[in-house]
Amino acid sequence: MSYNITLSENEKYIVCVVADPMTVDIAREFTKELDGLGRAKNIKRFLTDVRSAPNMSNTFQNYEFAYFDMKGLNLQRDVRAVILADPADRTHDFVETTTQNAGYNVRIFYDENAAIAWLNEEMNAS
Repeated sequence: MSYNITLSENEKYIVCVVADPMTVDIAREFTKELDGLGRAKNIKRFLTDVRSAPNMSNTFQNYEFAYFDMKGLNLQRDVRAVILADPADRTHDFVETTTQNAGYNVRIFYDENAAIAWLNEEMNAS
């Protein structure tokens, strides 16, 4: 498997660590699992660690994923999701833009502590 999903230590968010280069096929798989586990555990916070997984999908594939695949998966929209990327890797930037434009609360972070702090903030804070 090219990713591993676990609960955070404080059980406030779900972590997905992606080990192989990112494709929309991999993203579809783990996104569906994250949403299912989130619903089962009543958790609406997600951290996807792609620091070792550069995005191999092109802009069209990323756009299709944000606007059509995510909608087709019937994902929860009242969530807070982090993409934790390597500071030298800007291949995930367009994913943040398209998912936000499609109505999902997704932010890219390059600092793990800042990402975790954002996930642990109260939901009504922005």
